[in-house]
Amino acid sequence: MKHLSSILPLLLGVLMVGCASDFQSTGSGSSATYDYSVTPNDPPSSVSPPDTTAQDAIDRANQQMANDAANAAAQQQFLAGMAAAQETMNNANNQATSNN
Repeated sequence: MKHLSSILPLLLGVLMVGCASDFQSTGSGSSATYDYSVTPNDPPSSVSPPDTTAQDAIDRANQQMANDAANAAAQQQFLAGMAAAQETMNNANNQATSNN
């Protein structure tokens, strides 16, 4: 049972990393919708799609920032789990040396 209590924080840290990897971006960037339909009275050449190059670049940048934030959160949780596991191992070693 003594060994289980020293391994438990490590297992919790691994579980936290697994949960953190489930973060996904929801694509919160704005996007415009356009109606490209042509009414029967309009000549076919009168409708041209608008240039969305700038908005597409903004959406890609927003997606990348969301992914970067999720990765940073996962890394932070992983490091916190590893620090907790190291602290537990240090405490177990300190107890073992003080009992001798």
